[in-house]
Amino acid sequence: MAKSIVLWLLLPLFVLTSSTTCTKNGPPPRVSMVNPFNQYLQNAGDTASVTLHPNTLPVEIGYSFSVSDTGSVVQIGVRLPDTGRTYTVTLWDGASQAVLARQNIRNGSATAFTYFDLTSVGAQVSLVANHVYVISAYMVPVGTPPAGTAADDNFFDVVRTDRKDIFPMTEGYVTYLYEYTQTATSPTFPANLSEYQDFINGIVDIGFSRINR
Repeated sequence: MAKSIVLWLLLPLFVLTSSTTCTKNGPPPRVSMVNPFNQYLQNAGDTASVTLHPNTLPVEIGYSFSVSDTGSVVQIGVRLPDTGRTYTVTLWDGASQAVLARQNIRNGSATAFTYFDLTSVGAQVSLVANHVYVISAYMVPVGTPPAGTAADDNFFDVVRTDRKDIFPMTEGYVTYLYEYTQTATSPTFPANLSEYQDFINGIVDIGFSRINR
């Protein structure tokens, strides 16, 4: 009788140990995703002012960034004033200027970011730590002439009311470094460094998910 009781007491421990062992052998889980610019605006509250910028030039606007640990970009997105229009958003390798991901995104709101889920088409991009990448958007809607020949294609300006620098901006494992722009008649790598760190045009964002070891 005593032997049977011991076996029943050991059974849950065996099951728990087996379950733990299987978990360790499986793929590494991921931590919660971070949307850096969106999170920054939420945290800044009334300190950050988002205002309309009437655009008269066909321009690509983007930000360089790096991550402090390996992970993946699983979303790319924009927040622009003109809802219902579709914009081309591109993730670039900052060194080679190669296109790592590109999607046309229909802007759904002027007061919130609209993101495209790269995992839905198997297009998520693995990043390495401390390498420079660029996320950018072409500020002319898909299927319309470049700005200046049709209705203005607006974007936003972001500035802090205390005039402190916005970049570099670190949220989680992501650090946005500098803004870059490029005037062009089609989506292109933004190569011109903006001289301002306290006055940001755009807005473009990513969703980054880090591998949890």
